[in-house]
Amino acid sequence: MSQEQKEHDKELQVHVKSLKTGEKRNFKMSENATLEQVWTQANLELGENRGGEDTLRCDGGLDLMARLNQTLAQLHEEKVCVSRHFEIKGPSGGARA
Repeated sequence: MSQEQKEHDKELQVHVKSLKTGEKRNFKMSENATLEQVWTQANLELGENRGGEDTLRCDGGLDLMARLNQTLAQLHEEKVCVSRHFEIKGPSGGARA
């Protein structure tokens, strides 16, 4: 990435809540960061490991798994999750006997 690109690369505040633990973290990411990169950083910030059944979604429940290669800027352009409030959802548990 050139210096000029870096200067035009906005830092955006991202809000992530783990539905597995109830923990919340706010941190900054480049507008050119993909959702995959946001999710990876969120796990670092939360001190969690990503499980095979974990999913990333908007705080309203919209599943984002098909959009992991999209950037925050692209999501904003498409008016998807524009508040940048995300949730990490673990596997759904069944009833226990």
